[in-house]
Amino acid sequence: MKAFLVGLVFLVVVVAGGYVYLKYFYTSGSGTGQYKTAAITKTGELRKTNVAGSDFTHVLLIPSEKSVGVASYNLNLDDYIGKHVSVTGQYSGDTLYADTVQILQ
Repeated sequence: MKAFLVGLVFLVVVVAGGYVYLKYFYTSGSGTGQYKTAAITKTGELRKTNVAGSDFTHVLLIPSEKSVGVASYNLNLDDYIGKHVSVTGQYSGDTLYADTVQILQ
């Protein structure tokens, strides 16, 4: 009985240690677990959106194409809302992460 309890405690410690490692210390290659693509440029009108559970905060409305969800870690996309823009960045999943945004005339 004593060996069973020691084994059970050992198992709990190993599982808890694995959980803590995966939650706080393990990092995947791109940070989101998905591979990014090469830089791509899309042109359209940028709008604000709030789709629940999505990782994008804005959407790029592209004439005659499917709209694209857009997010950025280093740009304030709110400055470009309602403007015709050219967005250059990388896809991660279905979201285009913008590196540069240029206002078009």
